[in-house]
Amino acid sequence: MNTYDPVTFDVLQANVDLLAENERLDLERRRLLELDQLKTEFLARISHDLRTPLNSIIGFSDLITSEVGGRINKKHAEFIAAINRNGHALLAMINELLDLSSLESGHVQLRLDQVPLQVLLEDLQDATVPVLENAGIETRWPQVNSVKDKTVLVDRRRIVQVLVNLVDNARKFTPRGGVVSVEMDRDSHGVHLVVADNGPGIPKSEQDRIFAPYYQRPSGGMATNAHGVGLGLAIVKSIVDRHGGSIELDSGIGKGCRFKVLLPDLSRAEQKTSDPVPAAAPDRRR
Repeated sequence: MNTYDPVTFDVLQANVDLLAENERLDLERRRLLELDQLKTEFLARISHDLRTPLNSIIGFSDLITSEVGGRINKKHAEFIAAINRNGHALLAMINELLDLSSLESGHVQLRLDQVPLQVLLEDLQDATVPVLENAGIETRWPQVNSVKDKTVLVDRRRIVQVLVNLVDNARKFTPRGGVVSVEMDRDSHGVHLVVADNGPGIPKSEQDRIFAPYYQRPSGGMATNAHGVGLGLAIVKSIVDRHGGSIELDSGIGKGCRFKVLLPDLSRAEQKTSDPVPAAAPDRRR
């Protein structure tokens, strides 16, 4: 005669509920993955559709400024310069949106190569010196001898993007006459890249959110040109993470900001994984 066992029934019911919950979570996970894919495709499509007319606006404003179609007066030149400047700003925002979406979806493949630190420094200076000088900011660069003959295995374009974003972020929050400093070094742990400023700094309560997409850094009334949608630091962290590195922030109200990036020595890691396995010692037992 079968007897009712409440304990066994409760266990079976719990298993049924657990299976149902797992199925629900799996469906939700797949739904979120599909939404993320749709978001990526939408951003890719809309960014292309937006960039095409923007490139025309920027290109024709360049031609007008160059007076290809005839002379323009001073007032018109100012208007055209404003169109050109804001066109570039909008194009940069669109590129950041697409960049972050591609990085988060894993569609970006790193192209690793041994890159001299001196080359990274020169690329960074080429991209930022004119803007920093125009902003009236003093910049302190590493001494060439300190980076000479030191290399790192990275995606050159992406790491330069990290550095440019950090320097541009520092510029936005450094008052005219302020200082932005860049440091580069390499030791047994990897490569250290530092960008620091003497701007208003970030309160401790805000620092956990600093790398979140769309976060707007508090300026403390000192921002010189804090335009953007808050994606620069999110892109920085995503690229650093893809390199297996880390980024730290040391800041406080009135202390400025010091961002420190550590990139591990990937070449050594690759060498360890590719080292041949030592042959086993011969078995001398007989």
